[in-house]
Amino acid sequence: MPDVFGEVFTQLQQGPVPDERELLRRAVGRYDTESCWTILSPRLPGVSGSHSQKNYFSAFKDFLAWAKREGYLLADPPPQFGPEFQQYLQEKYGASLASINTRLSQARRFYKLFRQLGVVAVNIDPFSILTRSTVVPGEHREYYTETEVARLLAQADLSDRAMLLFGAHVGLTTAELLALSWPDISLTEGTATLLDRRLVLSDELYRVLQPLAERQGGGVFFSVTAPIFEFADQNALRAQIYGLCLRANVPYRAWRGLRHAAGLRFYRQTGDLQQVARQLGVENHHLVRMYREVSVREEGPDVREGRPED
Repeated sequence: MPDVFGEVFTQLQQGPVPDERELLRRAVGRYDTESCWTILSPRLPGVSGSHSQKNYFSAFKDFLAWAKREGYLLADPPPQFGPEFQQYLQEKYGASLASINTRLSQARRFYKLFRQLGVVAVNIDPFSILTRSTVVPGEHREYYTETEVARLLAQADLSDRAMLLFGAHVGLTTAELLALSWPDISLTEGTATLLDRRLVLSDELYRVLQPLAERQGGGVFFSVTAPIFEFADQNALRAQIYGLCLRANVPYRAWRGLRHAAGLRFYRQTGDLQQVARQLGVENHHLVRMYREVSVREEGPDVREGRPED
């Protein structure tokens, strides 16, 4: 947890004039890197143009770009903000633990300044629950296991079970899930039709969708074009998954963990990376090689013959 009293004392010593505080709040709100940096840089290690300042600027620019891309408001970070950013760093820097931990340390420093300068309340620290990365990314799981998915499903209501299974069994992206409406679903054929592909529903998802469709008023011939799921945006979806993970005592791996679970499930069913790529809507099947690597690492080499893997 942040040192509230120490930071309040520092804020009294180094706090900005009111106009500067408001300028920073506005700059943070519009993800304006240069305007933010003008106010933050004198309070960071090093002098202008030094290696230290350049490194901090690179980190801050990347941090703001990530937050904007993911739709996060820096002044009001949700509970999953810190874990999501850590996962982003793990994917970006791979086995470089030093780079991951340095970037996390710098992000913590930025929020310490945000607290001191009045951008956020003095008790806001989205990284307080994180620990330093000690396991090489790629050697630990970034997907939900079948057992973990089952535990999440046990904590979910009917709508959330459908949401989880569209991720873990069908492999939809968050954008695809949010855009999904009942006319995209054929309960008679057991399929979901997207813009670029037609997917078969798993038996478990089919059994969930039938009563969900009936509850929402349509059954097999449902024709209302309203979205199936009523999440305001991707952040609301992430927050729902985060809450389910807390209740199920499952490590939070974001939506991508469900999609990776689907990819691994498809590979174990088919042994065909090209087919997995088509199922996930990935153009380059080399991007799904991780599923073969995970399968081999955890289950041993695939003994099935005659299936293309590259």
